[in-house]
Amino acid sequence: MTKDGSGLTRRLLMRAGVLSAAVAMAGAACSNSSTPASSHVSKPKPTVTVATLPTATTIAQPVVYGYYDGHVDSMLSTDVTNQSQATAQRINYSAALAAGPASAYPALYMVTGTAAPHQPVVFSTEPGEVDYNPLWNETTVQWKTGVAPVLLVKDDQIKALASKGKLTITPTGIILNCPIVHVGKTHALPMAATVSQPVVYGYYDGHVDSMLSTDVNSKTQAKAQHINFSASMAAQLPSAFPALYVVKGTMAPHQPVVFSTQPGEADYTPLWDVTTVRWKPGVTPVLLVKDDQVKALGAQGKLTIVPSNIVLNCPIVKVG
Repeated sequence: MTKDGSGLTRRLLMRAGVLSAAVAMAGAACSNSSTPASSHVSKPKPTVTVATLPTATTIAQPVVYGYYDGHVDSMLSTDVTNQSQATAQRINYSAALAAGPASAYPALYMVTGTAAPHQPVVFSTEPGEVDYNPLWNETTVQWKTGVAPVLLVKDDQIKALASKGKLTITPTGIILNCPIVHVGKTHALPMAATVSQPVVYGYYDGHVDSMLSTDVNSKTQAKAQHINFSASMAAQLPSAFPALYVVKGTMAPHQPVVFSTQPGEADYTPLWDVTTVRWKPGVTPVLLVKDDQVKALGAQGKLTIVPSNIVLNCPIVKVG
């Protein structure tokens, strides 16, 4: 028994010696490597990838021409409450725009069927009028059988001809967001198919969307930004629309606006509740790229979120 026990002891000691030598060799290899020996090597934290803001200051958009009181205005067609029309025209579908009745908005007359040559749409208002609104009640105009069409250039002309039984006027119940971006003075229809517009960039869920700022219910802001003033846009409460977060005061470098929705989302609408975000004193600003991030930091007391009661028409024309 003693002999067998001694043999087992020698074998264990030999294995321990081999293991010690292996550990020593491993230690020497580590000490010769470029990485310092450590009992714990921390892994680098993954960085959050955020889309880069484009540098272009304008964007080309398809333009639609129409008559108002005999002169030509230029409009952009960006959003509609009818999904089939959105697909056909390659514009945004916005179910949320239908929250109010179409009859609350001015008529945009569209002649269907037989028409005079080069007949465009006809506006019932324009920027500068008290009832101007970028949202329109899409209204179909059709000449009656046997009546020779004439060029329609005024909304009063259309209503007068309807009262004489020469054409029909039929509201479709479809709401279109078609801001007028240029009020003309001439009768001739331009040839250009696109128009260049100032573009504003913003983050939604970490990527960059492109929007146009066209109309606002604040006269002061309209003048400062050189966009349309629309008092009638205030007919609905600003809180009825999604928040557009605008950071004021101290902020992270290159901080743009932050959207709370975008085309494709159920609550998307081109009208926004302008909401001011400010970092609290002593808090180091970080780049805000998501609406959930803004709300979370607000809940932590690091910034304030204050609705401004301003409604802004800013259709998103490109999702990044």
